[in-house]
Amino acid sequence: MKTRLFKDSIYTKFLLQLLLLALIPITLVIVILFYIINRDNAASKYELNASVTDSIITNINNNMDFTTRTTQSLLSSNDLISFLNNQYSMKKDYTNYISSIQSYVQATINADLRSNIYIYMDNSSIPMSMDVFYHLSDISSEAPIADFIKTNKVEQWFCESDFSGISNPYLFSTKNCFVYVRKAYDFRKNFLGLIVFSIPEKYFLPYKTDDKSTVFAKDDTRTVNLTGDILPEKLLSAIQTSKKSLSQIDDFLITCESLQNFPITIITVTKASNNRYYLATFLAGLGFFTLLAIFLCLRNLRQIVLQMNNCLTAMDHSINNNYRTRIPVFGNNEISHICQRINLLLTQAAELSQQNALKEASNKENRLIALQHQINPHFIYNTMEVFSSKMKLYGHYEESDCLVAFANIFRYNISTDDALVETEQELRQLHNYLRIQKLRYPLLDFQSNIPETLYHALIPKFTLQPIIENAISHGIVDSRQSLAIMIKVQKEEDTLLFTIKDNGAGISAEKIATINAFLHSGTPSSSVSSDGHSVGLKNVNIRLELYFGKESRLTLTSIPGTETCVSFYIPLLYKNT
Repeated sequence: MKTRLFKDSIYTKFLLQLLLLALIPITLVIVILFYIINRDNAASKYELNASVTDSIITNINNNMDFTTRTTQSLLSSNDLISFLNNQYSMKKDYTNYISSIQSYVQATINADLRSNIYIYMDNSSIPMSMDVFYHLSDISSEAPIADFIKTNKVEQWFCESDFSGISNPYLFSTKNCFVYVRKAYDFRKNFLGLIVFSIPEKYFLPYKTDDKSTVFAKDDTRTVNLTGDILPEKLLSAIQTSKKSLSQIDDFLITCESLQNFPITIITVTKASNNRYYLATFLAGLGFFTLLAIFLCLRNLRQIVLQMNNCLTAMDHSINNNYRTRIPVFGNNEISHICQRINLLLTQAAELSQQNALKEASNKENRLIALQHQINPHFIYNTMEVFSSKMKLYGHYEESDCLVAFANIFRYNISTDDALVETEQELRQLHNYLRIQKLRYPLLDFQSNIPETLYHALIPKFTLQPIIENAISHGIVDSRQSLAIMIKVQKEEDTLLFTIKDNGAGISAEKIATINAFLHSGTPSSSVSSDGHSVGLKNVNIRLELYFGKESRLTLTSIPGTETCVSFYIPLLYKNT
């Protein structure tokens, strides 16, 4: 019989998985192509960054050269140098100061429309004038100026951040400006003061520095944004901290270059190509197809091996069970058809075996029918309920209740429930037993101290009654004697401590030592077993040890004439745990 569905064939499944594996090299080639394209694109973006940076640096160098030439033009005036170097006299120098010196400086200022020019004179005798001439002493205490004067440098460029936090009415303009400071000397190298050029940044950077989508200024860095988007603050901070010449952060390519003799670093940012996302997609596809193909191959191989093992196991099981069981058939592949054929053979073998066993089966069936008519537990329960009802009719209510309690005990002991029962269920069984015992010992008193939260904790079935029975048997000497029994349960981390105390006759120290040795050693002692007093305790102790180990063995303590205590530990367990 051929396979009904082509898609269920093992051959078809492996063919499809091989096709999936064939997609892996194709996907790998596409990934390599995308990688090459992305790499070339990144190189072109870095070239764009470098081109923009070079144009900015060229513009900055041109402005620096122009400022240097203007400064040299000012310092080439002998009249200005002589004026700054000599003691000022109002009568002698006023006319020259107004007509010659200021006119010359004003002409220089008009020639450089970019700059605000300041001359800070070391000669304090010359008065300040024209918003150009100032006394050096008014700004020489400011940290950047003081540090520059102390150095051997003749000139230095500053940016706005170098003067942050300084508020001085005589200080040159620094807001959004680059500042050029040059020391002035006469031909004898005598220091005359400082010549300062304050030039707006817009002449150096061909972009609007107040537009965060183009140039972002922070401290000594200027970030030129060529992405067309506003860069988030977190990204800007990461870019300005990096200071690597070439780098990539997230989806942005960064070029960083510091200028010699100029106080800023130019950072240019462009956006990387979206090819990276395509590359990631194809890589994910490659990984997906690879894992899918491997998974499907391994799964099909596992299913084939599992089906074959199940077939062999089912055959062995069927042979051992006189061919009564069949091999489970799953799917519609080749192995399932083999299983169907084997099931046909097993059916034929079973029919042959059944014919030989018909007589024996008939005899067994007759015996089973006879057994079913014998007394069963339900008949006993029903009979006890009839007796209990009759007792109530004649007014024997206490005896009727005791008979019901005995029926409950009988049902509890022979029921087919789990070996572990809830503490509440075991406690109800204990109350049934005590109801019967009170017929004989009317002064028997029982109390329980069990938190409701522990009612559903599990305990081995028929654990508490033998202990209570032992307490009644050995604690009461005379039926007219009273006996108080207390059972207490305490939670200690993940365990429960059961304690059963009574105020009966007690047990001597020698007897207690012998019983504990008898319970803890696992070997019966003749002095204990001879009177049969500890048979019930021994049975409980063995079952506790089988379920939970030696840590759950019973422990007895007693004060003769005062009290006897039986305690044991069991793990805290609940159903479905």
